[in-house]
Amino acid sequence: MDSIDRAIISQLQGEGRLANNQLAERVGLSPSPCLRRVRQLEDEGVILGYTALVDREAVGCAYEPLVWVTLKECTRATMLDFEAAIQDIPEVVEGLRMMGQPDYLLRIATRDPSTFEQLYFDHLARLPHVQTLTSQLAMKSVKRSTALPLDTVGPAARR
Repeated sequence: MDSIDRAIISQLQGEGRLANNQLAERVGLSPSPCLRRVRQLEDEGVILGYTALVDREAVGCAYEPLVWVTLKECTRATMLDFEAAIQDIPEVVEGLRMMGQPDYLLRIATRDPSTFEQLYFDHLARLPHVQTLTSQLAMKSVKRSTALPLDTVGPAARR
């Protein structure tokens, strides 16, 4: 991946619906080679897809608890069972396997506390191999980004 690929990715992270002509102009290419590079980045799995950022309050998903999960036992089988089970819960919008204790951090998106409570009892508490669940709420989101810091990582930053 060279500096032009990084520039393409950087532009698309900020504006995923950017027209190819505009993208090409911003990264200093003509449209055809720019489109070829974008397609190659997609084919290689560097660009995984495109999405819209949605206002959580506007769609009724503003209640966002974090749930720490400790498994009864951490084996390959128990972790795979747990990880497979959370895939089927749409309110689990992010699941992270942690180093050390607790074993996982889940970010949940629901309408309100009562909706979360129902999800907690009906789904989260029934997940396989769970020993404890600990829920927390953030007071305020002070930074949230989906963009990766391309200018500070990789070969270009090491020079």
